[in-house]
Amino acid sequence: MVRFFLFLAMAILFDFNVWTHPSISLAADPVNSTPNVPLQGPLLAPGSSALVKESASQDLPTAPDTSNLNDQDTHSDLIDEVDEAIPLPERSGASTHTRDTSHPPALMELFNYPIAIFRGSTYGYTPADREQANEARLDRFLEEEYSGVITTDQRAEGIMILIDGKNALMMIPDDVDPFTGQTLEEYVEEVVTLLDVALKAAKEQHSTAYLLRATGLSLLATFLYGFLIWGVNFLQHRVRPHILRLEHNFNQKMRQRRFFILGHLGSISFWLIRVVFWVLLLGLAFKWLSFCLQQFPYTRYWGDQLNGKFLAFLGEAVQAIVEALPDLLIIAAIVLATRGIVWLTEAFFAGVESGHIQVEWMDLEAARATKRIVIVVIWLFTLVMIFPYIPGSGSDAFKGVTIFVGLLVSLGSAGVVGQFTSGLVLMYSRALKPGEYVQIGEHEGTVGTLGFLSTKIHTKKNEEVHVPNTVILSTTVKNYTRLAKTAGVLLYTTVTIGYNTPWRQVHAMLLEAVNRTTGLLKHPIPFVMQTALSDFYVEYQLNANIQHPEERLQVLAELHTHIQDVFNEHEVQIMSPHYRMDPPQPVIAPRDTWYTTPAPPSDASSPPTT
Repeated sequence: MVRFFLFLAMAILFDFNVWTHPSISLAADPVNSTPNVPLQGPLLAPGSSALVKESASQDLPTAPDTSNLNDQDTHSDLIDEVDEAIPLPERSGASTHTRDTSHPPALMELFNYPIAIFRGSTYGYTPADREQANEARLDRFLEEEYSGVITTDQRAEGIMILIDGKNALMMIPDDVDPFTGQTLEEYVEEVVTLLDVALKAAKEQHSTAYLLRATGLSLLATFLYGFLIWGVNFLQHRVRPHILRLEHNFNQKMRQRRFFILGHLGSISFWLIRVVFWVLLLGLAFKWLSFCLQQFPYTRYWGDQLNGKFLAFLGEAVQAIVEALPDLLIIAAIVLATRGIVWLTEAFFAGVESGHIQVEWMDLEAARATKRIVIVVIWLFTLVMIFPYIPGSGSDAFKGVTIFVGLLVSLGSAGVVGQFTSGLVLMYSRALKPGEYVQIGEHEGTVGTLGFLSTKIHTKKNEEVHVPNTVILSTTVKNYTRLAKTAGVLLYTTVTIGYNTPWRQVHAMLLEAVNRTTGLLKHPIPFVMQTALSDFYVEYQLNANIQHPEERLQVLAELHTHIQDVFNEHEVQIMSPHYRMDPPQPVIAPRDTWYTTPAPPSDASSPPTT
């Protein structure tokens, strides 16, 4: 009877304490609660029991004094006092935890170590609620003196993990990842291992001697790392001039032997050496950083992760290189075979260019163009062959890049393809050749280079004009050189003289100007043509042949000066008269002036020769 009244008094006191603290509402502890009579409220502290079990055969301890609690007290403090007052009862009955698919799993960490992942809900508490409560419980353990002895206890709800005999974590079956195939016992074993490591790190964090030792080792590692960097840089600066000299000599020898691709092998090798150098420095930096992080308990997990990831990266890189070696060897064999084919092609077209090999449908310029086209086609075919063997060619990223490049080429090559086609037409139609003197539109000069996209013209003003090939095909082109080898090219100019000047005199004066001009051929004989009888004047065209078409402009300029001199000597105006009304006298040349000098009198009985 006494025990009954004592138990009743404790229950009344407990209910009164809850009633006087409206901000505190007790609920079932997600770790220690049982399915009997749960309390209502937030998450309970570890080891707390919400079950008040009536028993007449057990002595109950005195209930905790809750009269001094106020609104500032936390719920966990209250539960800890209840746990100390009421012993943990026997667990019985079915578990009430369920797998929570509506809330994401919650990861609990201690000293940056991932301890456990809570995936299931229990008594209405989500994984996040359980993680927060358990993390707060472990933080209270770290604030107290503890030996760190971890044990486990199998219970109806799951497995309880205890630290120094006190409840720490409750792991339920729903916390196990169903895709791993683990059992709850195996999962708890992993949690215990990680928890033991984290607790030891927490102890070391509060050890002054250990922290001093870690600081000393970190400083020593930093000094060694700096010394290694200085040594490697010093060695590189001392060896670099010798490597550059060897690279230059090797490249020169390869190019002299016409191994142009191997001529770049020295540069590639030196570049690879520098890449290896920087990779070594980067690896040393990773090792130094991971070593320093591993010396301090709070950052040890970061150091382990950094070191592990770096080693995993190196392993994957070495494995990728080893796996790619057969493909790289195949690529090297294909490239060497292609280089041999290109060498034979160059030798064939070199024979065509030199004339040792005769091909009817191909001249010198066509041979040069055809050689370039054939070599480009060979290398494109080689690229298609080696593409499947390129490391990473089957990845989605590589395919995406190739598609993007192909799209850019397709969109931007419409004009280029037209220019290229026009260049092929010009080359194989033999319309132009380098060295020929031509006039394309308003540009006049010597053809410098006949390219696939444009043609270069060197003018007399020392200008280089690039004319697109499509423009050349759509414009009239005058080639002054092509027919100049036999009889030269015809040079002509026009003057207009009034009807009152005898035409015989004009012809004679123009031919006299031709005789005074250097660069004009005497054979074929120069001649004058009257190309038009206009309303007020006659148009005279002077024609003479020139041997060198590239001197056309200079000779024409000199001819104009002599025409002016001859006409001035004979007092004949080079003018084109225009009349507003008929003059009082007829505008004619009197008969007695027909043979005015320098017109020869011998043509009096014969028509003029044109």
